[in-house]
Parts: sequence; C-alpha cells; structure tokens
Amino acid sequence: MRTSSHLGCAGQRGLSLIEIMVGVAIGLVGVVAIFQTVALWTQHSQTTTSGGDAQIAGTLAIYNLETDLRHGGLGFATAPPTVMGCNVTATDARGAFAFRLRPIQINVGAGGGPDTIDVLHGNSSFFVTEQTFSASTANSKALRRRNGFRAGDLAVVAGNATAVPGSADCRLIEITNVSAPDGVTVAHATGAYTSAYAASGAASATARFNTPGSVTFTGGTIYNLGPQPVRNTWSIRDSRALIRTELIADAGGAEVADGVVNLKAEYGIDNTATPDGVVDVWQAAAPADWTRVMAVRIAVLVRSRQFEYRAGTNAPTPTAPTWAGGTFLMKDVDGGSGAAADSPNNWRNYRYRVYERIVPLRNMLWGGLS
Repeated sequence: MRTSSHLGCAGQRGLSLIEIMVGVAIGLVGVVAIFQTVALWTQHSQTTTSGGDAQIAGTLAIYNLETDLRHGGLGFATAPPTVMGCNVTATDARGAFAFRLRPIQINVGAGGGPDTIDVLHGNSSFFVTEQTFSASTANSKALRRRNGFRAGDLAVVAGNATAVPGSADCRLIEITNVSAPDGVTVAHATGAYTSAYAASGAASATARFNTPGSVTFTGGTIYNLGPQPVRNTWSIRDSRALIRTELIADAGGAEVADGVVNLKAEYGIDNTATPDGVVDVWQAAAPADWTRVMAVRIAVLVRSRQFEYRAGTNAPTPTAPTWAGGTFLMKDVDGGSGAAADSPNNWRNYRYRVYERIVPLRNMLWGGLS
C-alpha cells in the first residue's frame, strides 16, 4: 500500500515572506550601523587632520615671529633714552618715508582686534656700539673710531637731542667710503661707489638713501645697521593669515602662516628707578622710555578648517579662547558677528589653538646694562 507524508513536503517550501522581511530589516540595520560608523570615523579623521594643519600653521607662525623679535634692537640697543624711539627720516627713489628707532612697536588693534607688531634690527657682522662724531659735513662724519663700518652699510645718525625721550633728530644714511687717511671719517655721499659687499668685479653701486645736504648737524651719535637692516611689520590679513611686510627694502606682504586669525602682544617693562633688566609690568600701551622694554609676550590664535556643529555648550568652542594678556575678541569666519548657531560662518563651530611665547629682547638687555 502506497503512503505519503504532507509534513515532509511542507518542510521543503523555503522561507516565508515574514522571514524574508525580518532578514531584510536586520540587514538594513547593519548597513545603517556601518554607514554611521564610517561617517563618524570620517568626521574624526577630518577633525584630526584639520587639527594637525592648525598645529603646523601655529608652530610656523610663532617660530618666525619669535625669531624676528629676538633680533630686535640689533645695532642700536646702546642708544640713550633721548635717541631710542626717535623718528628716523629717510629718502630713496620712492620718496620720503620715516620709521621709529624702536626694537619693537605694538600697534594695538582697534576694538580689541588683532595687533600689528613692528620689529627693527640691523644685520652687521660686527658688534658696533654707538659712535660719537664731532666733525660733520653734509656728506661725511668724523667718528671717535670707525671700526666695524664698511662701505654699503646703512646707519642712523642722531643729533639735536633735548632731555625728552626720543627727541633726537634722526636720519638714515648710506656709508659710501671708509678709506679716509685720518682713520676715523666715514663718507655718505651721493652717486656711485664701491660696496664692500659686492662681488669682485661687480659694477659700482649707487647710493640709495643719501640726498644732498640731508644731514647737517655738527655733533651727535651714529648707529651701524649693516647692509640690509630689517623693519618688519607682522599683521593679520583678511582674518585668516599672518603676513610679514618689510619697509626699508620695500618688500610686499608675504604670507607666513594660513589659518591665523588673531595676534596679540604686550611689552615687558623694567620700571624700577635704577634699571636692573627685570620685567616688572606687562602692558600694551607704549612706554615713555623705550630703553625700558626688556621683553615682549605674544600670542597667535589659529583656527582649524573643519566645521563641526554641535548645539549649545557642546559646540567645539563655546567660549572665546584666552591668553596670558586676556581674552581674544572673536569674529565669525567672514569677519562679522551674529551668525546663526548652525552656520558654517559661526566662529563657535570651529576648534582653535593658542600659541604663546615670552621673548626676551637680548639686545636691549645687553645694551641697556652695558
């Protein structure tokens, strides 16, 4: 007799629709979990990468600025208060221009914005203290001794000082000859001359900074700045980059580090009755006596490129960053304020790094205590 089993046939009909739907749902949950993990990993990776970029930019910015500041005052740090800070006038093919004989000058940003910092230093290969002169013509000076001066050097001549700090009449001249037989006279004539820094057989140089009859006072002091003195201005451009502009050589602004959004600085002042080279007070205001500036403290604020929105106090930067001198004034990416909380323009939706240094002005320390 033939028999059949319906149960056996039922077991071979495959998966039901419900089982398929359950499997699809589990698969979708897995896919969502995978994509969320990938998205989170990508976000962390971008944050880490942008943080690394900010660290590189901040390191470059603070290193270059610190290096320049350490040279501040080279060539004129021994100047007395009546000369230090004087207004130096000069003339070249661009016309007349002027700068202050100060190792550094902090120009405080309006309304708490980024400061600008001017740094002035010479580059002579010789350490030359201030030299006095007593015999002077419109194109020569007889010094106490002319050791260290070479044809091609630029120098600041100061005279007619009163008791007021920085009151001296200061002029920038170009040394054109140091071969006078008396052993003490240096010339600053107009026209062509042979620079001591030119290669052998090179064509004669033309005095750039000398004008007829420009320096006529009969006595005073002279300071050797070497063949290529530097007067750099450090500033923030378009709320996004640290730039350096050179005045004397007439070099345009060069970008040093991208992502730098703020720059702050303060003078370290020795205000004891008898100067001892120790900083007693920090201030942003310019001092009355520039020989009392012993150090400068600086801070640069760097912003990462990665936009990260998290509401409220969970924002990447809910409050303004600070430095030793106070709190940074924060502005949105476009330089304004009041952007929507979730906007890529809102400054709070980015991470920041603060780089600070206290830079001793060694030339001022050595010159002021010598």
